[in-house]
Amino acid sequence: MSATTAAERAEIRAMARELARREIAPRSAALDSGSEDVFAECWRLLVELGLDRVLLDESHGGAGLDVPDLLATVEELAVGDGGIAMCVLLCNAALATLSDEQLADVPAGARWVLVPAASGTEVTQSAGQLDGEVACALGAHGADGLVIFIAGPQSAAWAIATGAQGLKLEPDTDQMGLRAARAASIEMAHIASATATVELGGSVTSTSGLSAPGLLRAGTAAIAHGIARRAYEMAFEYANARRQGGVEIIEHEAVSDMLSAMAVRLACRPQIVLDPAGTAIEEAQALAAKIAATDAAVASTTDAVQVFGGTGYMVETGIEKLMRDAKYCQLFPEPNWVAHGELMRSERAGRAA
Repeated sequence: MSATTAAERAEIRAMARELARREIAPRSAALDSGSEDVFAECWRLLVELGLDRVLLDESHGGAGLDVPDLLATVEELAVGDGGIAMCVLLCNAALATLSDEQLADVPAGARWVLVPAASGTEVTQSAGQLDGEVACALGAHGADGLVIFIAGPQSAAWAIATGAQGLKLEPDTDQMGLRAARAASIEMAHIASATATVELGGSVTSTSGLSAPGLLRAGTAAIAHGIARRAYEMAFEYANARRQGGVEIIEHEAVSDMLSAMAVRLACRPQIVLDPAGTAIEEAQALAAKIAATDAAVASTTDAVQVFGGTGYMVETGIEKLMRDAKYCQLFPEPNWVAHGELMRSERAGRAA
């Protein structure tokens, strides 16, 4: 378990909650539009609170949080903006893969990103070099460094500063949601092993008991839940303020039913449960949680748009953004239709063992 006390962990979550509502949520529209200045200011505030590296121990400027505490923190941030929360998740996941020597070279406030080289991605490693391409790498645009995670029998991560020779990043201008975590297409040509290859042995850290994809799946589930919370809050407030036919629209059965369904989905959130030792999270559980939470978030944000009626499709309301963000969560770190197949393969393997 983390050496951080329960009171300290609660304080970190409270700081994230306050920052999300006071500073990030009012800037969400500007983040969605791609404002570099607004993103830089939000990242500065996150760094001031140490949220960019809370998964690391104190010797590296972190708080030494366990994975469930990180998930709770990014969920609170996602209530403010899902893309910002994703940046925090990706940075913590990336830095957690690095050795002590590598971390010593990462300056305070640097934004690193864990990039999963998913199945089917054309990335190869041979003779101490990394080649290939990764499309739509979430959060990679403008990052200071990348950790390219390659799954397989011997999982490995390549830590690459974004100024490395042979590395080319182009912004993904077609990104639909989570736009604060600005995506980029990555091209790698003969990236040398001198840029530091890290053998992970299947776990993103020595204590989490969770692989890099597993951490991203569990984190995406938490972010989706935060997005759904924000959608419910906004829809509930609007339904109580908007009058039609002489009454608040929450009195209309169709609106009331949609809000009720949103509340039920929030109450039925998937739980991320630790093993008896208090460290590991099952991979299949993280996968199932990601599918359930992101599907629920899409359903709830769609209902929220309908509660707002025709204005729900207007950018100014912020509701259509939540629907786009939730939909993007369904696609990361792999599309849900792919995740369903992987989950069943995992379940079959577990029952056969």
